[in-house]
Amino acid sequence: MELQLFGINHKTTKLSERELFIINDSNQEDFKNFFDSSFNDSIESFFALSTCNRTEVYVYGASLNITQIAKKTLEFFGSSDYLNDDLYFFKGNEAIEHMCYVASGLDSQVLGEQEILGQFKQSIQTYIGLGSLNGPFQKLTEDITSIAKAARTETQIGFNPLSVSGLSLKIVQEIFEDPTQQKLTIVGAGQMAISVIENFYTNGITNINAVNRSKKTLKVNNSLSIETTQLSQLGALIQNTDILVTSINSPLPIIGKGLIEQVMRERKKKPMLLIDLGVPRNIENQVRDLEYAYLFTIEDIELVTQENLEERSSEALKARDLIQKRIESLNQEQANQNNRKEAYIALKDVSNNLNEQDFLELLNSDDPYTSLKQIHLVSEDQLQYISTLTPHAILSMIKEIRSA
Repeated sequence: MELQLFGINHKTTKLSERELFIINDSNQEDFKNFFDSSFNDSIESFFALSTCNRTEVYVYGASLNITQIAKKTLEFFGSSDYLNDDLYFFKGNEAIEHMCYVASGLDSQVLGEQEILGQFKQSIQTYIGLGSLNGPFQKLTEDITSIAKAARTETQIGFNPLSVSGLSLKIVQEIFEDPTQQKLTIVGAGQMAISVIENFYTNGITNINAVNRSKKTLKVNNSLSIETTQLSQLGALIQNTDILVTSINSPLPIIGKGLIEQVMRERKKKPMLLIDLGVPRNIENQVRDLEYAYLFTIEDIELVTQENLEERSSEALKARDLIQKRIESLNQEQANQNNRKEAYIALKDVSNNLNEQDFLELLNSDDPYTSLKQIHLVSEDQLQYISTLTPHAILSMIKEIRSA
């Protein structure tokens, strides 16, 4: 059994191409069914992660042909012609290391961003719920999440953390002289939308409307809840909006150039800031062509990520070192467990062939390993596993086996 992964991210692929390979609420069931029917013989367990920066698929099984799995997956999404050359692959320890970097924010466009760990954990829970992630791989994801959390809490990479919602606020603060006087409309009701509302509200932008496909109550924190307006009312609502932030799952843009053009006429050309946090994008890129409409996408966020970059880069080195050491410890722990299991099997085999006198002599021995060698019932391979155990562990196992 082996862990392998493939994916694309902001380093390998531009946003317009990443949009072609997205796995989210709208297609998760189809993706799971496709994977189950196509690779059921070779894949024991899997899950996928799509964020602003990446889409990655993690698979666990025997005799995996990961390049063939990736090729067929891209064909399923209709994006093979565009993305085949952009894919990266990792397996074994390199895959574990990469997943730790992703979950801790070390592989993000916004170095050390805080939202990714929650997204990573949510993806794991989603696929556990779908029945696709279980067994040894589920246990490994728990270890990876624990290592990523340690990298954030035991280094300063998570100190004064940056986030996509925080960087969106930074754009607003740089554009408006007094952001607290501006009206905000957020489109979406997911965790990113809630994070944006909380960030903006905490910083004095309190005139907030939320829009969603269906009516919903967004519980932002203990003191703030917002009722969403239906998406069909968006056109009328944004006529009085100064800041429009979108973060909604949709395969196609829900806001076109025509709508914004019409809104701008109603606003008598009063400027509007639009921040599109959707991947795929929620706002047509042609909106950039409109005068007085200022559109920022997730790619534009990179322009405001340089604050404290040198300090965060230094902490990132410490976090990477911590991750590598934790993975070494994880591998050693796994090796010890495997050795202990093999040693138990060897001792069980030996114990079944011990006569009562040999058994009693062994129990009274100060060096049971040497005694076992002298009995000549143990093969060299069995002795190799048993040699990793302490004398106390050897005697305890033999007693347990004989009393069973």
